[in-house]
Amino acid sequence: MRSIKLSLLVGVVAACSSVPRDAAVPPAQITLMVTSPTPGAELVAGDRPSITVSGMVATSDATQGALAAWVNGVQVDVHAGAFTAELPAEPGINHIKVDAGDGIADPVTQERDVMWVPEYLPPRTGETGFDLAGALELQLGQRFFDARLLGTTLDRSTDPVVARDVASALELILWHADLAGLLGGGIHVGQGGTALDITIPSVTPANIVVDARIVDGPPPAIELTIDLLGVALAMHGSLTLPSAPALAVDGGITADLHASARLTLGTAADGSIAVGVTGITASVGPLVPGFTGVNGDALDGIITAAGSSVRPLIEGLIADQLIPTFTSRLPPVLASLLGAADQLLDGIHFTLDTGLGTPVTLDLGGQLGALDVAAGVTAGHVTVRQDLTLRTSGTPLHAASRGAPRIQPLADPPVPSSSGVHLTLRQDFLNALLHALWNAGILDGDLSASGLAATVTTRLPPVIRPTPASSPCEINGVRCDVELQLGQVEVQLPAFEQSFAINASAGARIAVDGSKVTLVIQDVPELRVWETSAKPGRLTADAVRELVASFVWPKLFGAIGNNLTIALPLPDLMALGIGDLAPGLAGAQLVLEMRQRPSVTGGRIILGADLSLTAPTQP
Repeated sequence: MRSIKLSLLVGVVAACSSVPRDAAVPPAQITLMVTSPTPGAELVAGDRPSITVSGMVATSDATQGALAAWVNGVQVDVHAGAFTAELPAEPGINHIKVDAGDGIADPVTQERDVMWVPEYLPPRTGETGFDLAGALELQLGQRFFDARLLGTTLDRSTDPVVARDVASALELILWHADLAGLLGGGIHVGQGGTALDITIPSVTPANIVVDARIVDGPPPAIELTIDLLGVALAMHGSLTLPSAPALAVDGGITADLHASARLTLGTAADGSIAVGVTGITASVGPLVPGFTGVNGDALDGIITAAGSSVRPLIEGLIADQLIPTFTSRLPPVLASLLGAADQLLDGIHFTLDTGLGTPVTLDLGGQLGALDVAAGVTAGHVTVRQDLTLRTSGTPLHAASRGAPRIQPLADPPVPSSSGVHLTLRQDFLNALLHALWNAGILDGDLSASGLAATVTTRLPPVIRPTPASSPCEINGVRCDVELQLGQVEVQLPAFEQSFAINASAGARIAVDGSKVTLVIQDVPELRVWETSAKPGRLTADAVRELVASFVWPKLFGAIGNNLTIALPLPDLMALGIGDLAPGLAGAQLVLEMRQRPSVTGGRIILGADLSLTAPTQP
């Protein structure tokens, strides 16, 4: 604006020094007509990085001064009253201000908002709703399943102990598990003349190593290996061998226990995620006897003897009881994570009422779009893609609209590895949601507030775009992730015979609280208000600005932020029986810890987090 005033001042000086004017002659009347673009135009960027602005400027007395025009503060050439300018543009809503004058008369101004984006996503024919393939993606990376090198164990030197991937969580559960209880308390079998009747009061491993790797298959799966090293099995009871008296068993044995299983991933006939368990194996390393009592030496010799009949009994106990009991708990955990991913935004219904027109109900439905599994040390991932349907209760009020603005062309889905869990949301989804509400008339109608009666018409849909690098926007001290724009909102005030137009913008953050993702929008927007009346009246732009900030904005965008919540499908370990398996973990819950700020790239909003399971106390 300073450049406009400076140019006008120069024009005044030039006019006064070159053209003598009779003080009794009134200033000329300046008229300005901006012919392109029209207010509320939806422009396609194409190959042009600018918006063409053209128009005409005229004066009632050409002898008083030279006509000049400015577009967004930059002077443009005027030839025979016509001007054309190329205005640098940004994806989203662009505000255009054109000033004209002759250096003597008061300058005249016209303002307008237009949309300028690479392309538009059309709604369903004759409806306000949209169908969006791959609108939401939940990606569990190799880091989620096992972020450590093979053979690396959980760090139990901290208090409390924290597991940060599935393999570590399984180790933590095993450290707290009643392994003796999983073995059924003992062995009570007879085989080939050998009878073993013992109890196992305790099973104490020296170390536990769990590894989990994504494998391609077929079928694709999570390959799980469990090593219980240096396991001391305390024993008490008796052993009877063929044609020999029973031997009293006291003390026990030490051995390494090894197990493996594959958790297969696929799609069931009904379209849901199917998780199965195959390839369960169990083996026992060399048995190191450590029996005590009167028969200790004899029992040690029996265990170490080649072809001992006792070894298969112990191996069978581990393979038939210990490993299946444990692995049977894993598919529900994984199925809960993956199977619920196709329901992250399914069945959401809420009604918005801005007090303008008819309240609008928004419905979101989701279904499994695809399951993608890829192996790799860093790029390995299991990704569930959700397709969304978006509907409203209204009929199209802006049927001529091109559709929801696509701020950035949609690139191939990224495979980030910075966190274990990534939730990816298409920007198109948010802009389609806002377009559907706008097209259903949520921002058009009659408003009465603070003694003012107004008719509101919104020419452009609200739009969300990445926060410009130059923006200082912050919410609670944290930089905004995206910017929400609202443009060419036209307000008619019949009682004052005046009309105004409004441009609004506000920052927003993607916030994660526990297992919920929400959109937090600034309470107070940045507002630009300009009068569009044929003749200025008593009401000021400041009064209209207050009307929008205090009444319209909170009702609309506060309601969207409060209702649009994504609940991440973290399973309840206690409901899945982990508390019974490992009593020491009673009350422990899986949580997601944000490791990075949301990023906006390739037409997507990406959130990253890591799994965390904390033991209340050390075992």
